[in-house]
Amino acid sequence: MLSMSRSKRPRGGLLGAAVPAVALAVGTPACGHPAQPGPSTAPGVAVDQVRGPVRLNPYHAVVRRKVVRAFEGLSAHDPGPALALMADDVRYTFEGEHALGGTRVSRDGVGTWFARLFRLLPGQFVLREIDVEGWPWATRVVTRFEHYVEPPDGPPYWGAGVQLVRLRWGKATRIRTYVDTARLQQTLLAQAAQGVAEAVAAPILE
Repeated sequence: MLSMSRSKRPRGGLLGAAVPAVALAVGTPACGHPAQPGPSTAPGVAVDQVRGPVRLNPYHAVVRRKVVRAFEGLSAHDPGPALALMADDVRYTFEGEHALGGTRVSRDGVGTWFARLFRLLPGQFVLREIDVEGWPWATRVVTRFEHYVEPPDGPPYWGAGVQLVRLRWGKATRIRTYVDTARLQQTLLAQAAQGVAEAVAAPILE
């Protein structure tokens, strides 16, 4: 993440608790909403849609820029920038009991998980809020994002989520992502009903 950060503090004290936290959230589960036509929601818009005051901390600005680049890569189905942010033994948790749920315990495992994500839920990410706190040896990032999803049994929608990330010396050691789990499970079950076996496969836990 470079240049000056314009991130905002999340409400509700998301960073107040010692919760593991980069790639895709914490707090209360977010809800998806139907996609509406227009430049603010149409696929293809810029990933970085964060609005807020400029911050002058140069380190936080660097971290923020790297987070933006990671999500830009994910929108292009390129996990490289996101994986480059992670330690070899990163723990990446995606909430829910489904094919995308569980905790990965290595960067290679997260790479395998990203490949499944792109197959099951291809689409674009939009960032709404990025908050960076701490120092290089103990950094916490909260990212509020939306993911454009096209389920096989209904209209496309923007699914909202929050991601918590904990960084140490520039590498993510803990990542936790929260989304609307019920909506996600419905989408995966609809894919399974159409013969996509991976939609109900066992979680990737490597």
